[in-house]
Amino acid sequence: MNYFSHNPLNRDFEARTDAAQQTHLWNHPQARIILIHDSLNLFVQQEDSITAVLLPREEAEVLEPVAKAKVFLGVADEVPYFALGFEKHPDVLAKYPKTASYLFRDLKDVALQLPQEQSAILAYARAMVHWHLGHHFCANCGAPTYNIEAGHVRQCSNADCGKLHFPRTDTAVIMLISEGDACLLARQATWPKSRYATLAGFLEPGETLEQAVAREAMEETGVQLASITYHSSQPWPFPASVMAGFMATASSRSLAVNYNEMEDARWFTRQEIADGLQQGTFLLPPQVSISYRLIRDWYNAAPGHQLEEVMQGLPERNL
Repeated sequence: MNYFSHNPLNRDFEARTDAAQQTHLWNHPQARIILIHDSLNLFVQQEDSITAVLLPREEAEVLEPVAKAKVFLGVADEVPYFALGFEKHPDVLAKYPKTASYLFRDLKDVALQLPQEQSAILAYARAMVHWHLGHHFCANCGAPTYNIEAGHVRQCSNADCGKLHFPRTDTAVIMLISEGDACLLARQATWPKSRYATLAGFLEPGETLEQAVAREAMEETGVQLASITYHSSQPWPFPASVMAGFMATASSRSLAVNYNEMEDARWFTRQEIADGLQQGTFLLPPQVSISYRLIRDWYNAAPGHQLEEVMQGLPERNL
């Protein structure tokens, strides 16, 4: 499974509309609260390790009244999980007495240091809070919205409207395109030097996932595809996507790169990838991403090739 896909929670949808049950879960002695501030998760730094902060309910109560969002996430091993969301609130932890080593970090930058199930819960919390913070007003009439169903619905406050708004996830396709012993990778100018990744783009209205794969390949690189096969998917709440991953083959290696979309795109053989990694002239996407897994699975599909072996002993920047 891909990172952020190991969510162990029972989302318990029936409890979302039961006010008494929500009060019971919030007051449960084992309840744990996840704090999100401006799309960043709360961690505690101890020497070279980083640990997610899951506050006991008693320690989070002082923050609940000032939270912009409160979401019931679900239950795992009889432990209820909630998320509290804040924005533009730099003193969000001011009343909490043990903040010396606390810091808010981007989850995708530290996920490799966390248990996978915990990373998935934190990603879920981040996605829900992001949706709340971006939907304070009704898209239908502009009136303020308010939180209902334990944070899984927002309702318009205008009695003449009353529209219900539901959490949203934007679908994106991401694909490893190969031709013979080479795969097509591209980079954005804002990425770290020498980093290349698979092509990707958002699904547009009225098209299938496969059509989106073919369209993005053509728009970004001019490559025509001969085959498209589904690989796997990944929640990617950065800020609010699900990545549908595909393996595809190209009709040829002819390229017509759209430099308005990307800084560079080129074909890489397995040997070029291995040499670049060893020489420090090539950087893979982060290992938490489905892009890395697509490249790894393609690389390892050839007999005698193991990307993990190539990467042994490489600097941390390759993670």
